[in-house]
Amino acid sequence: MEEPKPIVTVTRVTRNDTLMCRAYCPLARSRHEFAVSVAGVWCHHDAMQHIVDWCEIHADHERLRLMPYDYIRDEYGRMVADLSDIQSGETLSAYLLSVGAAKPRPHHMLEVMGSFMSSREPDDANG
Repeated sequence: MEEPKPIVTVTRVTRNDTLMCRAYCPLARSRHEFAVSVAGVWCHHDAMQHIVDWCEIHADHERLRLMPYDYIRDEYGRMVADLSDIQSGETLSAYLLSVGAAKPRPHHMLEVMGSFMSSREPDDANG
């Protein structure tokens, strides 16, 4: 049986590839806001308005399905995920590719993991 995907509300689009989302966390019994980086695509500079338009058209009562990639966060702390329409299943990344507002980024997860591997933890002695 497939794990149910969380339902989110997009509160704003802050950059051409970053969305601020809000979701309810049943364990904490509270709402959490977090940044999402659109997974699998390089967004062009004009993608911001396309994202806003897609979210307005496809949101079911302002809600969309969040499709995270193992809850991994990129080097800026954004969750790497895609959004999909609850009813039709159309994804934001597929839409951005179809209108030419983005190009494929097939190694997105490898890039994220590479940034983790190349970053250094501070030494305890050096702070």
